[in-house]
Amino acid sequence: MVKNRTNLFRASGLASLVLVALISSCGGNSNPVAPSEADGPLRSDVLSALPANGIITLKAPPPVPQSPIGNVQLPGLTATLITGNAPPLYLPDAPFVYRFEVYRVQPGGGMVLALAGTAAQTANSTSYTLTAELEQTGTFMWRVRVQIGDENGPWSEPATFRTPTLITVGAPKPLSPANGGEVRTSRPELIVTNGAVSANAGPVAIEYQIDDDPKLSRPSTFSVAMGTNGTTKGTFDDPLAIGSAFGWRARATNGTITSDWSEIFTFTTVGGGRAADPPPGQRLPLPDRRFVVEQVAGMHPDALADSCQDHGGGWAFMDLVVESLRLEDERWGFNCKRGNCNDVSLDVIDYHYGAGPSQGSPDVYVIDILLGHCGADPRPTWINQTGTGRAAFTYPRR
Repeated sequence: MVKNRTNLFRASGLASLVLVALISSCGGNSNPVAPSEADGPLRSDVLSALPANGIITLKAPPPVPQSPIGNVQLPGLTATLITGNAPPLYLPDAPFVYRFEVYRVQPGGGMVLALAGTAAQTANSTSYTLTAELEQTGTFMWRVRVQIGDENGPWSEPATFRTPTLITVGAPKPLSPANGGEVRTSRPELIVTNGAVSANAGPVAIEYQIDDDPKLSRPSTFSVAMGTNGTTKGTFDDPLAIGSAFGWRARATNGTITSDWSEIFTFTTVGGGRAADPPPGQRLPLPDRRFVVEQVAGMHPDALADSCQDHGGGWAFMDLVVESLRLEDERWGFNCKRGNCNDVSLDVIDYHYGAGPSQGSPDVYVIDILLGHCGADPRPTWINQTGTGRAAFTYPRR
C-alpha cells in the first residue's frame, strides 16, 4: 500500500521530479560538502567521496544523529549509533526502517564503507549496535536515513567519531600435533596459529605448557618468540618418552598483557619398533648408520656448530641423531658414561645388542658420532668405541 502511494508521485513524470527536488531542498542538504563544526575537521574532499543520495522517493526529512558525534573517542572498538527519528511528511503512520552506514576515513583521503545495517524505528529515537569491531586508531563517519521497502529518504548530516588505540594480545590456537594424533619423535614441534596482536603490543612471546599427564596437572613451561608468518613453532628442550601420551597448550604475552590459555591438545609419541632379542649368549650385529649422523649434520648445521655443551652449547644435535635412529629401532639411545646414568656422554651414543630391557643395560655398542666435538670445526663421524670402558644404555636423556 505504501509503495503504491509513492508510485503515484513517480507517475506524474517531470512534475514529480520537480516536487522531489523542492521537498529535498526544504529538508536540508543530505550530502554536504563539509561537516558541522561539532564533528571536527573532516575535509570537504573527504566528504565528497561519500556515495550520493541516489533517487529520493520517500518524503521525509533526514534524521539527526545523536550519538556518537563531535569526533568523540569511543572507549572500545564497538558502538551503538543513535539517531533522532525523522517524522514522515505524508505518511504519519509509516513503519520506518532506519539504514545506518559507517565509513572509515582513509589516511590518504576518501573513505571506505566499514559496516552497514538497519534497525526498526522505536519511540523518539532509534539505535543500531554495530555487528563487528572496528579498526582501532581510526576516524569514522556515519550517516542514517529512513526507508520503507525500496523507497529511501535523504541521508542525514554526517557525524564522526574515533576509535582508541588498544593493546591486544589474543590467545593462540593449537595446530600441530593434531589433537589425539601420533608423532614419531620425542622432540615434536608444537605449532600454534597466532592470535590477534595489536601493532602497539611490542615483542610478544608464546608460552607453552606440556605434560605427560594430558590434563596438565604438573606441566613444564617454556616460551619462544612469536613467529611472524602467522604461526609459531616451539620445541621442548628435553626429549619426551616414546610410547606416552602428552597434553599441551599455549598462550601469548607481551610481559604486561597475557592472553587466556588455548584449549588443550593431546598426542602420543610412537617409536619405530625394536629389533628382536638375540638368541641366548649372542649379540645383535651393530647397524652402520653413519649416513644418518651425516644427514642430520647436513640438515642442522647450527645444531652441529653449537654441540659443545661444556662451552655453553646445547643437546640439539645429539637429540636429533638419537631420535632419527629410534624411528627405525628403539635399541638406539644415549650412553651412561662409565656406567653412571647421571652422567650422560656428550658425543657418544649406544646400541643395545643384548636381550631384555634396554634401560640401564651394559650390553651396548658405544659409538662416537662427533669429531672435534669442542673444537673450531666439529664434524660428524662414526667410530666404534665399544670395549674401551664401562658403559650403559639410557633413554630418554633425562
